[in-house]
Amino acid sequence: MLSKLIRRKQSFPVVFIQQCMRSSVLNPSRTNDEVRFDSITTAYGYKSKYELYRGWAVFKLCSYTSLVNRLTQLLNVSRTILGQYVFESIMRSTLYGHFVAGTDKSELKPIVERLSQHGVRLILDYSMESDVATDHQVTTVQSNHNIYDENLLKSLKNVQTASELSGPAAITAIKFTAFISPDVLEKLNQVVEQNPSDQQSLFELASKSSLISKHELIETEHLIQRINRIVQEVKQHQGRVFIDAEQSYFQTAIHKLVLELQELYNRDRIIVYNTYQCYRKITLETIRNDLARAKAKGFSIGFKLVRGAYMDQERKRAVQLNTNDPIHPNFAATTQCYHQVFKEVLDNAKTHPNQFHVFVASHNEDTVKFALRTMDEMNVKRNDGLVAFATLFGMCDYLTFPLAAVGYDAYKLAPYGPIDRLLPYLTRRAQENRAIFAKAEKDRQLHYKALRERN
Repeated sequence: MLSKLIRRKQSFPVVFIQQCMRSSVLNPSRTNDEVRFDSITTAYGYKSKYELYRGWAVFKLCSYTSLVNRLTQLLNVSRTILGQYVFESIMRSTLYGHFVAGTDKSELKPIVERLSQHGVRLILDYSMESDVATDHQVTTVQSNHNIYDENLLKSLKNVQTASELSGPAAITAIKFTAFISPDVLEKLNQVVEQNPSDQQSLFELASKSSLISKHELIETEHLIQRINRIVQEVKQHQGRVFIDAEQSYFQTAIHKLVLELQELYNRDRIIVYNTYQCYRKITLETIRNDLARAKAKGFSIGFKLVRGAYMDQERKRAVQLNTNDPIHPNFAATTQCYHQVFKEVLDNAKTHPNQFHVFVASHNEDTVKFALRTMDEMNVKRNDGLVAFATLFGMCDYLTFPLAAVGYDAYKLAPYGPIDRLLPYLTRRAQENRAIFAKAEKDRQLHYKALRERN
């Protein structure tokens, strides 16, 4: 059914381009033990003195839990009192300036060029998302449709921008909640969860479910068409796309549709990457099922491994609905899951090198070191093209740049766009990572030491 809703386009192989990019790094025979995560020059040499001070100040401010907890109210009050111009100036000097790559291509270009000089590439994310609790500003069916079509055009432009700035194999990221009503997506999620073993497509399941109205089925069809249009654009530009994970009450439906996309598009090479949240209790089982399905049906999977970014919402929702918490009880259990998942994927990637590829998208130094040790144990070299590393723009440069300096594939996932559009992202980034910020002593210290060296 999925293939009937889209138009196929000609694919262009980019394997040789990826190999050429990897061949330009330093000597791949050097051991993983040579990566130094305390090198100030390597991690922060690309930053100006002003950027270092701003980074130190932002991490310091975000370490205060009381401030982070009230961030949404503080931002709203500040904008009202100060006015838009002064508010935006302050944001550029603090949160937005540190965690966001810019507003448009003209601001992105110098950042892409500067990071590429250090072997680090950008994953561009024109931030767009919504949630069932925050989407009340949309009041009509037509306005819904118009917004999602506008988001489609912005996503297509994002793919084109990434290609222009980074060339072939450029990566972009999208969220499904930018292209369909979150209420409909939540219903689709319920339909899939009620039919966990059904091999029918998402659209077929929705068309037979009493939960989905005729109008909602049309919305589902439009979602599938929009997402396919984006993937086709990515394919045309010889790029790749991350489908970001979202809340658990959306994720089962998202996951099912991403697998359908991968089965359709990931034939000659990996175009579509799925995101796996390791704080979810079902992730390891999900990974194993997906690996088996890919091998049985002959398609490829790009894995992006994250811990998870919706912990507060998930726990509160489980309490409110009196349901089982879908995520692991603590950080240690999540870490154990992450490590198990990485070993499982890497073992399969080694035996099926052209079929699987994994991104370690982690800000945890111990997890990155675990990945490096596991690569050594499995005799996977940094230039084998099986593993890449990614951190968010503005976070953990001391991990990303040292990895890139010795030849690993290293990326920064960079949100960009107007300040107003990025405020929900910035608020969630601070709140969901309050524990990271509170304990980010190393990042703050290295920023401070780098500042002192500039004096």
